[in-house]
Amino acid sequence: MTRSVASLLTLLCLAASVHSAAAGPADATLRVTQPALIAQCLNGTAVASATRSWTVSTPVTLAVTMRNQPRPGVADADPGTAIVQFTPEPGHRYEVEVRAAATTFSARVWTTGAWTPVVRDRTADRVVSSDPEWAAPPCTTTRQR
Repeated sequence: MTRSVASLLTLLCLAASVHSAAAGPADATLRVTQPALIAQCLNGTAVASATRSWTVSTPVTLAVTMRNQPRPGVADADPGTAIVQFTPEPGHRYEVEVRAAATTFSARVWTTGAWTPVVRDRTADRVVSSDPEWAAPPCTTTRQR
């Protein structure tokens, strides 16, 4: 290996380690995985309805609702707002999932209290969120578009 190639590889390795340090070891990722799940507020701040992932490093309070798309002949219902909390661990990857009866998924109608959002730590493969609290979204700012 020539000296210039070795120098280039050393620089690339150094740049990669600086980039990793800049991201911060305290950062974790949070992603919404259920297509009908809509994030409303993250830590009291409204989020755009299309936002599905964040980088987090402090305790999280997440308010979510579901998008109802009733099949023909199925009555619509109020999905409500569920609020869950968890504390992220540095470098972990979290996903928000929904638990409900199988018929709920097939009917595509989510009724307040009949579905449960959970935050799963994919790094440790365990559920880390609190039981949901059903309330109005705790947003302090208006929803972005």
